[in-house]
Amino acid sequence: MIGLDVVVQALLSGLFMGSVYALIAIGFTLVFGVTDIVNFAHGHLVMAAMFVTYFLFKTAHLDPYLSLVVVLPLFFGVGALLYVLVIQRIVEAPHSAHMMVTLGLLLVFENLANLFFGGDLRGITTKYTTSSFVMGPVAVPLARLGAAVVSLLAVAVLGVFLARTTLGKAIRASANNREGAALVGVNVPRVYLVSFSLGTMAAALAGAVIVPFSLVSPFVGHEFILKAFVIAVLGGLGSVPGALAGGLLIGFVEALSSLYISASLGNAIVFAILIAVLLYRPWGIFGQAKV
Repeated sequence: MIGLDVVVQALLSGLFMGSVYALIAIGFTLVFGVTDIVNFAHGHLVMAAMFVTYFLFKTAHLDPYLSLVVVLPLFFGVGALLYVLVIQRIVEAPHSAHMMVTLGLLLVFENLANLFFGGDLRGITTKYTTSSFVMGPVAVPLARLGAAVVSLLAVAVLGVFLARTTLGKAIRASANNREGAALVGVNVPRVYLVSFSLGTMAAALAGAVIVPFSLVSPFVGHEFILKAFVIAVLGGLGSVPGALAGGLLIGFVEALSSLYISASLGNAIVFAILIAVLLYRPWGIFGQAKV
């Protein structure tokens, strides 16, 4: 029989990973909600940030959290550059063009990473990688706790930014009705540029904070984009609260399924939930049905 302490440990693990998943999904759903583009390269932006963080640690001995000073502005700029050079040209194109172009970016990022770093799994070890503090029968891993705290803080900051700032309100207005937003003076192209850059920066933040406890290779982006897509659909495409709720849900489902069923079936259960949501509530938990 599984003890209560084991269940609590699993729930903590689900909370920690679910928080990071939510941050990845929020960057993904922010881009979709504003530009109506499903960015299939989003998971590989997480992978790219992991490699940059890994490189800074190995060459400059820069702690992953300190490397955020470099990684976040760098990837905000990368997002802006990608938008200007690529995404801006397909905003008005059909969804099939969005899919093909972003899948092309995925392959470019994956092959560049494979060229420069090789296909082997790589990781780093910090002072807190294997450290935990104990609360009774439960051990709280510091690396995962730090990633969860940073992720939830970032989600909260993004929520306040979208709700309270002028630019955030312009982003929400453009997401709701781009023509109406333009008529009242919102610079919609600028909003799209900022939104894509913010989504890229959110992916980079998630990538940087999971490096201390996660291995990186050119191919890990596939898992991240699958999780981001599932979470965004569960929560409602374009919904930031929905992405947070969906990320935490997937984290708990993975943790409990590995405890009670099998870790190898975790993804199968996640996708079974996705199918059920698509069948009975296709607009997601926090999404709104279109009539």
